[in-house]
Amino acid sequence: MKRTLLALFLLGLASGSGAPSEVPKAPTAPRLILLGTAGGPIARLERSQPANAIVVDGRIYLIDAGDGLLRQMAAKRLDLGKVQALFLTHHHIDHIADLPVLMIDRWLLSAAPPLPVHGPPGAARLVSGTLGAFRPVELAPVTIGGPRKPPLRRAARGHDLPARLDEPRLVYQDGSVRVLAIGVDHYHYPPGSPEARFSRSYAYRVEAGGKAYVFSGDTGPSERLERLAQGADYLVCEVIDLARVERALRAFPGFAPEQIQPLLRHMVEDHLTGDQIGRIAARAGVRKVILSHLSPGGDGETDLGDYARGIADHFGGEVVIGRDLDEF
Repeated sequence: MKRTLLALFLLGLASGSGAPSEVPKAPTAPRLILLGTAGGPIARLERSQPANAIVVDGRIYLIDAGDGLLRQMAAKRLDLGKVQALFLTHHHIDHIADLPVLMIDRWLLSAAPPLPVHGPPGAARLVSGTLGAFRPVELAPVTIGGPRKPPLRRAARGHDLPARLDEPRLVYQDGSVRVLAIGVDHYHYPPGSPEARFSRSYAYRVEAGGKAYVFSGDTGPSERLERLAQGADYLVCEVIDLARVERALRAFPGFAPEQIQPLLRHMVEDHLTGDQIGRIAARAGVRKVILSHLSPGGDGETDLGDYARGIADHFGGEVVIGRDLDEF
């Protein structure tokens, strides 16, 4: 009897408030990972299409989902089940190509709740339509034990941002991050045209661990981007080398000569050169510029310093020409 009472007493000490509690882990610094740094809907060997990750205490937040995203996540050992949210900058295919496999593999390989997908008008339709199109995957399952999977249509939920967003707006918040968005200038379709309905591009600001990370998305010169980036620690910014783009377009067999000039006009109006980036970064007071979405960003490029030409004329901070899997 005495032994029993002693055992119960010791057990009470071990489980009660008098027992030493496990020391909580100190929060780790956020990680910024460039998962894809090439712009445009072309498959490359050396760079994947646009995608970025912010990782906070193991929780993953993705900005864009270009082709190659899942392969790059595997290279960085990022668990699909830990992805908390995805933020799409716009609906061009090089920014959304891996959205289907991200949603479906996450549903298939983890027990994570539905993935929030935030993006321009049409994001909710894109998500629901994609999951609906992949219904045959659900109808031809691999038989495994355990509880049944929820319906595939619940794998993700799309959220449309306001069509007009002229000031930074909080669009997502949890215990690890705050995410703000603003509209930027990547399209010039006439108001009221069918194209203008869904043609919106957004920049995002992710605040975590006392740091601010701004992602330009695709844009031409934009005062709204400057407002969003005020005082940011990192500006992950698209960049274009117009001379290289023109050479690449003229050498590409898929374009007729009459198609090239309108494309070049789009590149001039709706993307950023180094000179323009330097002005934006200086006026916004950012600490570091990371160049991504390199256009043309082709395989075998040398003299990458050309992409940064003109930035230092205006901006005195650090400039990094990003490569896939770079981490900050």
